Amino acid sequence: MRKVILYGTPTCGDCPPVKEALTQAGVKFAFVDVCESVGSLKKFLKLRDTSDAYAQVREKHSVGIPTLVIDEEVILVNGPDHARDLVEKYKLLEE
Repeated sequence: MRKVILYGTPTCGDCPPVKEALTQAGVKFAFVDVCESVGSLKKFLKLRDTSDAYAQVREKHSVGIPTLVIDEEVILVNGPDHARDLVEKYKLLEE
C-alpha cells in the first residue's frame, strides 16, 4: 500500500477542496494539519525547506500548501482537479 500524506490546514482556502476531492475519490491518506501543533508545523517546514519541489514557493515566500506526499515524492497540489488527476496518475486506488 502506498503512503499518502496531505499537508494543509482547514483555514486555507485551497486545502479543504483538495482534501474533499481525495476523500470522494476513495483515497486512503493521512491529513496533517500544519497549524494543529508545533510538531506538525516543524515537520512540514522541514519538508518545505529541503525539497526541490518547493524552490519557487521559497522564492515567493509562500507557504506551499496543500502538499501531497506520495511515498517519498512531494507534490504541490493546484486545486481539486489536480488532486483527481494525481489519483489516476499515481494509481492511488489500485491497492
